[in-house]
Amino acid sequence: MSSETGVREAPETQSDRSKPAPRWAPVAVPVLIVAAGAALLGGIVAAVTPPPVASAESLCSSAIETKLIARGHTNVDVSRSFTVTDADGATRVSGSVASVGASGRVDYAELRCVVRGDGAAMRVVSARVSD
Repeated sequence: MSSETGVREAPETQSDRSKPAPRWAPVAVPVLIVAAGAALLGGIVAAVTPPPVASAESLCSSAIETKLIARGHTNVDVSRSFTVTDADGATRVSGSVASVGASGRVDYAELRCVVRGDGAAMRVVSARVSD
């Protein structure tokens, strides 16, 4: 306390601005900025990307399975290798299928589907199985 003014003076302290930054700050701050940018970009891409659409092959496979099951077949095994061609603005899918018929006999057949449309609007207009 000063005898002249009666006011105590605060001890001098080093200002916060003159303290050195922690050692981890020069590395952590850019890493956090890059990570935040990547997360933001990933969110934008996920929001803009359309959902996956069914392919002509998968639509045909499902249609043939449904058709054979409706006829009483079991263990329907549609080939995973198809021949896909364009025909009159549609997609023609050909392949093979094996199933167990109502009599218990294994049946092998050729399949052929016609799929029309584009992207999510694709639909099977014809699904045929021939012995």
